Amino acid sequence: MALIYIDAAARQNPVYAAGAAVINDENIRHEFKFDLGALDNHEAEWAVLDKAVDEAITLNITSVIIHTDSKIISDSFDRYFVKNKKFQRYFNSVRKKSAQFDLFLVSHTPRNRNKSADHLAKEALYKFTKD
Repeated sequence: MALIYIDAAARQNPVYAAGAAVINDENIRHEFKFDLGALDNHEAEWAVLDKAVDEAITLNITSVIIHTDSKIISDSFDRYFVKNKKFQRYFNSVRKKSAQFDLFLVSHTPRNRNKSADHLAKEALYKFTKD
């Protein structure tokens, strides 16, 4: 079973976001940075989740627990419902892809236990926005 840690970083002026995923699959660690463009932080979290699931599929991983510090995302998967229409397309995309896994869980993780993905997301934001 793979453990996936995700996070996004965003800035306000101009609006720009980046994200990261750390996938620990047995003894192999994979790190991914994503250029997300003009998204606010909440939407960026959803975009990172979608991209991280794509990467897990590419790596032929069949069981995942995804750790996120986004309460909105974890609550959405607990309830199996998204209230905000802006996030609906991400939820539907991830839900559809989740059928490819034998086990697919999304778990809320406190920020202090998600430091690796947080650090990579901030690095990515800096990399993608520096002049």
